Amino acid sequence: MNLPFLSTVVAFAKKHTLVLAAAVLVIIVVVMGVSGWRYFQYRQSSQYTYETLRDALKTGDAESIAELVDFNTFSANLSKNLMQSYPFLKAGPDQERQLRDMIQTSLLKQVRTKQEPAKEEHDLKTRLRTPLYALPQDFIAQIVNTLSLQTSSEGTALLTAKVHHPLLDKNFLLIFRMDTTPEGWRVRYLVNSPELVRQFREAQEERMRAQRQMILDKNILTERRIKDLFPLQSCSASAGLISDDTTLLLVTRVLARNIGTVSVNNMNLFAEFSTASGAVLLSRNLNAVQPTHPGEDFEHSWTIELDGNSDLGKRVLSGQPLQCKASWKTLGLNSGEVLHISEAPAPIEEFQ
Repeated sequence: MNLPFLSTVVAFAKKHTLVLAAAVLVIIVVVMGVSGWRYFQYRQSSQYTYETLRDALKTGDAESIAELVDFNTFSANLSKNLMQSYPFLKAGPDQERQLRDMIQTSLLKQVRTKQEPAKEEHDLKTRLRTPLYALPQDFIAQIVNTLSLQTSSEGTALLTAKVHHPLLDKNFLLIFRMDTTPEGWRVRYLVNSPELVRQFREAQEERMRAQRQMILDKNILTERRIKDLFPLQSCSASAGLISDDTTLLLVTRVLARNIGTVSVNNMNLFAEFSTASGAVLLSRNLNAVQPTHPGEDFEHSWTIELDGNSDLGKRVLSGQPLQCKASWKTLGLNSGEVLHISEAPAPIEEFQ
């Protein structure tokens, strides 16, 4: 070991202690300064905002989310696109403001709602019967799990996320834009909101058509069952004035037969009356309670009172002999089952 060399180094160190300490201190300050500057730069970056936002969404930190998302700009932009695809939603002179409030309230509710995985329902009929909601119950959780920073340039960055809607059975891509502001990076726009709203509306309309078709399909099956159980054999109608020469009585007679294995207790009949030439005069829903057992005939008449001096009354009198077209709307069976032909209206809006 070179002891004289070590002695020289130790002596030099003792002689220049202050200089060496100052040098080390300068190095530490420089390193800390560079690290601090880099950390400061990182905190000003879109990457930092993205990670902070993701963590805030994950923990449901509404206060932090409010600092990172410009909800006023975000909702104002989205509400304009909603007005185009849903002009009836919150319709009125204050529509845009109400839609903005609705958007912000819905998002805030999602943040504060416990995020649980949405139940995936594979049965189409069950999905169609379930009331439609705009946002899945795990909307925020899905965003947290799929949120990613795609591109970033000076002043602008894009975030993307994917959300699956269980009732519509569709995936939606969300593209958010972050901008630099005096307060730092803020999420301000849903860039693809026009396309997103259009896609949602198309999926909803497809669902509405499917709901209507489900009613029509059920009606076809019910009509077959009614025909196999309680077929109508005839419907006739006649009309005449009573002694006051004002009251017109239209009498319709219906004949059917129970060819099934269960008794029919009550029934609702839809009857349409027309002139001899086929011009429709009027229609009525006619009810009866007349238990009819298997193998028995059903014979029943209804009387409809009209004003003989009215335009309708005059057309009924002049249109004889009358024609009657009838169909069962409802049959109440002895077993407790009710066979009913439902109305199949135009697709019904679920969002009012």
